[in-house]
Amino acid sequence: MGALKNIWNRMRRALRHDQREEVLTLLCREYLTQVKDAIQFRRHAEQMRYPQFRDKLLRIAEAEEKHAGTLQRRIVVLGGEVPKGSPTLEEGWNNWEELRLDLDDERQRFWDLEGQLPMVERVDSETARVLRDILENEKKHHEALVGMLMRSDPQAAAIT
Repeated sequence: MGALKNIWNRMRRALRHDQREEVLTLLCREYLTQVKDAIQFRRHAEQMRYPQFRDKLLRIAEAEEKHAGTLQRRIVVLGGEVPKGSPTLEEGWNNWEELRLDLDDERQRFWDLEGQLPMVERVDSETARVLRDILENEKKHHEALVGMLMRSDPQAAAIT
């Protein structure tokens, strides 16, 4: 009976270690994405011809930078190494296309993070809280981007 209990405990520890590594991988990927988005939003803001959209994009970029900093701290707390590297930026051929690219990025990340939250919650509730906070901000960014995209699309006025 004791040997079986030892095997079970080793399996549980190994599973927790694997899940912790999975959380660290998720945090590193999300960190790099936040860094990329912050740079990309700033670049798109510089090229934006509408000043009110430029200001919104700059505020979103600042929020993405804060998210990256928060994720960086969580990675360190969990014993991981903060990834290095230069992100690959996406550039559209006009302001509307850049907004669409930004929106697609936000939407994809939201779905990815939301799907991972139950696993993260089992491994580390504080990291799950951080990710939930980021998701709430990402929802707001998504709404702002949808609004900007609709107002900048010449076909949107004909539809409404």
